[in-house]
Amino acid sequence: MAKTPSAIGSGSKSENTSQAKTIRLKPILLTLFKAGVVIALMFAAFLGALFVFLPLPEPSIPEATRIYDINGDTVSSLFVENRVVVPYDEIPESFKKAVVAVEDKRFFSHKGIDLSSIGRAFLRNFKAGEVVEGGSTITQQLAKNLFLTHDRTIKRKVLEAIYTVKLEMRYSKEEILEMYLNIIYLGHGTYGCETASRLYFDKPATGLTLAESAMLAGIITGPEIYSPYHSIELAEKRKSIVLNLMVEQGMLEEALISSCL
Repeated sequence: MAKTPSAIGSGSKSENTSQAKTIRLKPILLTLFKAGVVIALMFAAFLGALFVFLPLPEPSIPEATRIYDINGDTVSSLFVENRVVVPYDEIPESFKKAVVAVEDKRFFSHKGIDLSSIGRAFLRNFKAGEVVEGGSTITQQLAKNLFLTHDRTIKRKVLEAIYTVKLEMRYSKEEILEMYLNIIYLGHGTYGCETASRLYFDKPATGLTLAESAMLAGIITGPEIYSPYHSIELAEKRKSIVLNLMVEQGMLEEALISSCL
């Protein structure tokens, strides 16, 4: 059926109106785009200036003060955080590998912030229905624990990123890992691998077995959940996850897992 002249005219008017609106919107959209670019550049400049002029504080890892009797035996300890700092070489390789496997498998290759790991950890944890892999890098966690609060604010995240990069620039990977393993909270008022090893296994960290290292590393993500004092079943399940991650990442032969279960 042929269109009437009035219908044709109506369609033309509608098209003209639409074109006119588009023409009027273009300058507005262009202005908004330019404003967005300017704001982004200003924010980038601000972050650059903040990075240059914000100094990295000196790391401080407080230890417990021990009181001894005349025979040299410890009779008491005074502390805000119950911790005994141990050097890198006295921390078992099994524990170092277990922590890297579960918390930050690309630790020795990234520069502090690893966007791909954050995305991968999110997907893996979502599929598993529980936290099986950490998102923040070890250096990010160290920066937060050394210098910042645990508030979930934009300011804190920006400072965390800056401190993370600066830690990577100043310290070696081994120094960063040493600080991290001495500062992490491992439940029941214990901080660092030495104090936690004595609490959970009644031995110094140097004596940790592979199974004990895996269990201790598994506690980091949730000390109030995975502590064997809270639930030995969850602690054992978490240990198995850590051991399997070590196998996946070529840190451990699969045949050794059976001896740890």
